[in-house]
Amino acid sequence: MTVSAMVNGKFTPEFAAYTKLALSNRFQNEARGIRNDTSSSSMGFSKFIEAIQKDQEVNHSYARKISGDEVTNNRLYQQSHGVNEFSNRRFTAIERAYELGLVNQSGVLLSSFNAEG
Repeated sequence: MTVSAMVNGKFTPEFAAYTKLALSNRFQNEARGIRNDTSSSSMGFSKFIEAIQKDQEVNHSYARKISGDEVTNNRLYQQSHGVNEFSNRRFTAIERAYELGLVNQSGVLLSSFNAEG
């Protein structure tokens, strides 16, 4: 199954999840004074989708339940954008990324799904 960043001129929930983990969480960390690893960027969208679709834990040291901060952020997102299929699919993709070990301890998407924690 192919997942695109945009369908019919609109971003997909999976792309919204990707940008949340790859960009938004970096910015939130900076605002909170939490250091980000600036030596590497997050994996690209196609690698993110590939890892989610494989549905296999890729980094045991990072595999965990979604963080409380992420749950709170999702609640705020849904208050602003509504509780609907888009927001539910977005959150499901974020949740799977945590469970599969794709997200570091700062909540930022890893540079690749072969990375070791």
